[in-house]
Amino acid sequence: MSPKKDSSRIFDMLARRGLAEPIEPDEELREDSGEPEIRDAAEAEAEVLRRFFDEDSLSPPPDGTPGGESPDYWGAAAAGSAGPSSDRDNFADIGDIYRMYGMPLCGVDTIFLLEEYIATLPDSLPAEMRRSIVLKIVSASGFDYDRLLNDGIDRVTKLNEYSASFAGRTDDLVAANTAEIEALTQKIEHIKEQIAERKNLHKRQFLAVESEAQRLKEVLDFVTK
Repeated sequence: MSPKKDSSRIFDMLARRGLAEPIEPDEELREDSGEPEIRDAAEAEAEVLRRFFDEDSLSPPPDGTPGGESPDYWGAAAAGSAGPSSDRDNFADIGDIYRMYGMPLCGVDTIFLLEEYIATLPDSLPAEMRRSIVLKIVSASGFDYDRLLNDGIDRVTKLNEYSASFAGRTDDLVAANTAEIEALTQKIEHIKEQIAERKNLHKRQFLAVESEAQRLKEVLDFVTK
């Protein structure tokens, strides 16, 4: 797919969010229009940006109101959640972890907005050009780039925190169970020793009783015959 087609798709995405006016069909460039190929990277970037939005039609989202949010935007937990609970030791998918920390699962105030922009740009463009286009789109759309970036950093930090916490609880559980196994092993060995001692005692007792019974039997046999 050509950069022109992809940039039009990005523009349409912003239009659906209310951040740009839709592109009229007669404004779109046709592949068979006979226009000369874009000659260099600067022209390619400018063309994608031109087709992406009309700067006059963009406005920043209202303060404190995430745009394009879904009913599950903030997750089940409130912002400022104390983090993962120590009794939550079943498998948790990524959405569950974000909810534990009261982090939104989607929305324009998150790193996922940048992910959407990156995904809609054609892979055929050089990485540096794609990066430049995304930054210019964010700036022209009125979004706070640092806020989006910090959201991504915060998510990585929280994910690492959860992973470390889960690993710590796993180590504690393994250590406790290992200690219990060792204690049970010692108890089993002690019980085995008790069984062996009892068998040895039984053998000695049996021989002593059998010997005495045989001695008495010999006396009785002698006097009764």
